[in-house]
Amino acid sequence: MKKIAITQRLIENTSYEEIREVLDINYAKFINEAGYLPIALPYKVNFIEYFEEFNISGVLLTGGNDLNSINPSPLSKQRDKFEKELISYAVSNNIPIFGICRGLQVIAEYFGSTFKKVSGQVNIRHTLESSHDSFYIKQLNMLDTVNSFHNFTVDSLSDQLKVSAVGNNIIKAIEHKKYKIFAQMWHSERELVFNKKEVQLIKDFFNG
Repeated sequence: MKKIAITQRLIENTSYEEIREVLDINYAKFINEAGYLPIALPYKVNFIEYFEEFNISGVLLTGGNDLNSINPSPLSKQRDKFEKELISYAVSNNIPIFGICRGLQVIAEYFGSTFKKVSGQVNIRHTLESSHDSFYIKQLNMLDTVNSFHNFTVDSLSDQLKVSAVGNNIIKAIEHKKYKIFAQMWHSERELVFNKKEVQLIKDFFNG
């Protein structure tokens, strides 16, 4: 079974004066339903050791925590640094990267994109309009509606990336023109019952 590394959000527990790594249990469940073994990456251990020891085949960049450029904080700064180093390692070693929500944003920023604030994109559903030249157009066209839980969107997209899909004239999915990188703004893991077509998208991505 292929192993997929998953990043975690950081939260501060002020009552205990400690920083915690947190992961919605549905991320692991979602990855496992796609046929892969999830491995959560800790911040204080060199992640390269995990890739070498467990022969990890892909990376999932998850949601949670704003980017430091959007909402500065020590935790966002720490997470940005960790995930951008992870992206760099994955790109250098031809390891596929899949991003969800914040995962899309950190990928976009890594390659030089900028952001803007949007309204009316929290706790709604919408249809997608897939780009005709997306490598994943077949999978995207199968999706009826997707959820939305974000307050920021890509404003200026890096020329190394291209739009995979939009919804309500807002960028909802992107992909790299050269590397095996895809990212979406919707949260597949938040569906009460996983959408089999969304499971198929991530399954096809890491199998392709």
